[in-house]
Amino acid sequence: MNRPELDYYAVLDIPRSTTKQDITLAYRRLAIRLCPHRDKKDAQDFVPLAQEGRLTHLSPMGEAKQWAYVNMAFDVLGNDLYRAIYDRYGEAGLFEGVMLPNGYFPPYQYHGEHMKVYESVFASYSPYANVIDAITNPPSLYSTKKLGIGVRSKDADTEKIIQLSLEEVRSGCVKLMHVWRQEIVDAKESRLEKRKHTLKLNIAPGTTAGTRFCFKEEGDRYPASIPGDVIFIAADKPHPEFERRNLHDLVYRYNIDLGQAMTGFIFFISTLDKRQLKIVITDVVHQGYCKVIPLEGLPKCRNLDAVTAIKEANKKNDQFGDLIIEFNYIFPKYLTPTMKSMTREFFREFHKLEVELEEEEKQKML
Repeated sequence: MNRPELDYYAVLDIPRSTTKQDITLAYRRLAIRLCPHRDKKDAQDFVPLAQEGRLTHLSPMGEAKQWAYVNMAFDVLGNDLYRAIYDRYGEAGLFEGVMLPNGYFPPYQYHGEHMKVYESVFASYSPYANVIDAITNPPSLYSTKKLGIGVRSKDADTEKIIQLSLEEVRSGCVKLMHVWRQEIVDAKESRLEKRKHTLKLNIAPGTTAGTRFCFKEEGDRYPASIPGDVIFIAADKPHPEFERRNLHDLVYRYNIDLGQAMTGFIFFISTLDKRQLKIVITDVVHQGYCKVIPLEGLPKCRNLDAVTAIKEANKKNDQFGDLIIEFNYIFPKYLTPTMKSMTREFFREFHKLEVELEEEEKQKML
């Protein structure tokens, strides 16, 4: 920046911790004093400080400059997103644009229409407000030799599916998406050319399938229309070992034989973030049995709005889903007569012991 940054809180004479309601009240107090359309003869009723020759704390600046600063300050602080960016990145971040956790914030530019800000707070400032707005903020027009003059309409959005591996969902990543779009390549807007354009896509840890990442007006450029949005829709890429369930849980399937199912076993799982989990099973793995390992699933992506995402940009996510282990029984494909005889004898003895244990339990209860 070539000039010192403007302190918008000082302009409205409020502390940085003030609420949005108090920001609006501070603006209303100053706007009543500084609005150029106020009736001067009623100034004494609303502005006691006028008796002292100073209207606001911004004196000795001229009223026109005070009026401009007050409206610009409220345009920023009265908007939750602009205020969050200003608080974190300063005026430089507003004017230059910043990369946020859920997309790019383009450079902010104050529109300069002070009465438009005034009207948004006080509901109206003139019976001809709609006519004035149409003049001061006209619709986007085109003018070409072929089509003449008309109002630009927005093109249809372009939607693309982006496949994300579970490893990318687990840790988060940045994707550079290359799209080809029509662009105007001459000053007369008569020649179009296909050119590659790169969009930066920030994938937050735990991003769920179906999440939409919208890049506003990044579609094809045509002289007579407004570019459509480019939207990327997240989808899960099939994984050889894990499957997502309930948004943030992971399912892992492990094959066991009947001996393991009845006697217990130990095995290891390689996690998505390259750790080794030791799993000890001591229970009898009956039909429908599953082992749940808490907090070993995917991060819980809360899909925060831009304001909250800025405030919690450096905060570590400690909320995870669970790892659910399901078991598949592998039966022997063939048993010899001897093996069948041994199996019958085993289960005969097994059931005999079960009956004896039941009898002992009954005796103890008596």
